[in-house]
Amino acid sequence: MSNDFLFASDASPVAPLPDRPDSDTPDPHSPPWLVLVADDEPEVHAVTRLALARLRFRGRPVRLLDCTSAAEAERILRDTPGIAVILLDVVMETEDAGLRLVRTIREDLGNRAVRIVLRTGQPAQVAEEDLVLAYEIDGYTAKTELTARRLFTSVVTALRAYDALDALERQLAERTRALEEATVRLNRLAVLDPLTGVWNRRRFLELAAAELARARRYGRPLTVFLLDLDGFKAVNDAHGDAAGDAVLRAVVKRMRAALRISDHVARSGGEEFVVLLPETDSAGAAVVAERVRAALAGSPIVVDDRAISVTASIGIAHWLPGEPGVEQTLHRAERALRAAKQAGRNRVERAAE
Repeated sequence: MSNDFLFASDASPVAPLPDRPDSDTPDPHSPPWLVLVADDEPEVHAVTRLALARLRFRGRPVRLLDCTSAAEAERILRDTPGIAVILLDVVMETEDAGLRLVRTIREDLGNRAVRIVLRTGQPAQVAEEDLVLAYEIDGYTAKTELTARRLFTSVVTALRAYDALDALERQLAERTRALEEATVRLNRLAVLDPLTGVWNRRRFLELAAAELARARRYGRPLTVFLLDLDGFKAVNDAHGDAAGDAVLRAVVKRMRAALRISDHVARSGGEEFVVLLPETDSAGAAVVAERVRAALAGSPIVVDDRAISVTASIGIAHWLPGEPGVEQTLHRAERALRAAKQAGRNRVERAAE
């Protein structure tokens, strides 16, 4: 093919139009737009490079990638992310190599973003209307009609479409990510106590049921203890509800520091907490409970420069193999907790087995 076959009526490259006033501020560090030229005629690559040499779109230059077959174009598309436009010859290694590649790009590669402009030296073989309807393309141009200005216009139009689609995909990804994060937050709120951040009672019972099933299956120990803050109503009455909430959060922080990583703590009432201790018998739970009690009683909690003393009574119960569920174990822990209160508070009591 001779050079006068292409760009016959307009052989000089077109000077690029300035960016639109409402376009983003050009970023000197932005990567170039990638445009793949797939054509088996060297002259086409040369004149395309000449015509687009000065093109800048939205502050970014164009970088041309060259190949001479549909197979090579497919490899480049697989290996090179972010190709915005492909200028694709219809006839290369076969009469319909370009058309087959369009199907491969859209269906096999699943690439819906890249904009495809078909170019052919034999437009009469397939009606343009049929091609546009049958193939997901963005343009179809006979090389005999292709001037530098038309090439410039085709590429800019395709880049604008690619950029708009890319922006929509980024927005969709951001909204999807925001939705996923909101879903995670909602799921956490469904299982967490909103004030203290520990498990709520419903989630605790789910965890307890799972641990109980494991303990029953493998014959392993399982213990719970209930913790109730002594005289906590007086804290709210003397210092206000906000101070009381701050004290509860501080209590949880101290409890977590004294518990083991395998222990589960939940808020079961206003100032009452329940702790699940897997792989722990009653004696081992008593050691952990005493450590928690001492952590609370050891020093006052400071809220707004006010030192607030806090103690807790704790009742422990070990799951007994004859008990059908953890509810019966919790009932025995409640009785032990009442015994701790009646014995003077700020102490740990174990349920009878």
